Amino acid sequence: METEPIDQMIQYAIAALFEGEGGWRTVPHQMVQRWPDVEGLELCFALVAAANAIEENFNMDSPASLRVIQAYRLAALISADLYGMVATGKFGSKAGDLLKYWQEYDPYFLVQS
Repeated sequence: METEPIDQMIQYAIAALFEGEGGWRTVPHQMVQRWPDVEGLELCFALVAAANAIEENFNMDSPASLRVIQAYRLAALISADLYGMVATGKFGSKAGDLLKYWQEYDPYFLVQS
C-alpha cells in the first residue's frame, strides 16, 4: 500500500530531525527538493504533525524534546516565508516556490546538507 505524500513528508521530517546531519536548518530545503509540487503549507503541517508524533512517543524530559521545538520552529519560520511570498506578489504557493523565494530574499534555509 502506497502512502500519501503528506504521510511521507511527516515520516521524512521525523527521521531528518533525529538524524541531524547538516543541522535542523537543512530539513526544509531537503523537503522542498523532495516535494516541490505540494502546497507550501503542507510542509508546515508535516512539521507540526512530526512534532506532535514525537511529543506523543517520547518523554518531554528526554533529548527528543529538542526535536519537537525544532519542528515547531521550522513550521513557524516557513509560514513566515509563505507570508513573505504572498506579500511580494511574485511567487506561487508551492513548496518549490519557497526555494525561489529563499534564493531571492531569505537564504536562511539554503545551507549545505
